[in-house]
Amino acid sequence: MKNQFRLATAATSIGSAAVVTLITGNPLMGMASAGLVGFAGQQLGGFSFNDESGVASCNALIGLKRQCQTLTIGGAKRLYIVLAEDLASEFLTYDLAKTAGEYTGAIPLVATKKFIEVEAWYDTTKFDTEMKLGAGFTQSIEFKILGYGKDIVRFASLLCDTPVNLIVQGNDDKLYYIGQKYIPMMLEMKGTMPEKGTGRKEATFTAKQDGMQVPVFPLASATTFAVEPLVAPVV
Repeated sequence: MKNQFRLATAATSIGSAAVVTLITGNPLMGMASAGLVGFAGQQLGGFSFNDESGVASCNALIGLKRQCQTLTIGGAKRLYIVLAEDLASEFLTYDLAKTAGEYTGAIPLVATKKFIEVEAWYDTTKFDTEMKLGAGFTQSIEFKILGYGKDIVRFASLLCDTPVNLIVQGNDDKLYYIGQKYIPMMLEMKGTMPEKGTGRKEATFTAKQDGMQVPVFPLASATTFAVEPLVAPVV
């Protein structure tokens, strides 16, 4: 009810400004009229347009001190993938992003389900994340696998139109979560054989998703998740 009264007061203030400006031909008089109507409405309704729970302000901001990075500031060393359906719940939320800014604890998986590990080629894994006005967050990831053969064909076929989430471990050992259970990533693949002998065969996997509730999410050092052990390739 209080929010409805806020909206009604705001609309009345705007209407009052327009009417007074039209009658007097003086925009300053219109602005003064809007201020008086708005003040009267706040007094009668017992609210403020500037409080945290009001229309004008949804979140109290926090300060951010300048940060320094260690010598290793980029690059990734490990990559993990899980089926979105194997997550037991949506554990990354907007409220968690606003309060903690990272996730700590065990990643909730359906019983017996695990992440798989992918050994991407060196210095080819990267992610991006953006905040879009009125559209939440965007996340994207890219990694490459060297060569082009039966293992890549099988891997790509299993991932075709398959909703997944991913974890990237940076060279600094920090973990980053990409995707959400109900807003998953969908990987695409492009395999190439260069026209010259100086190039290399490779398969590039990419995914991008928008309209997400959270950006790429840091995982605290105490975070745990089950991983299938890697097996040696069959030659």
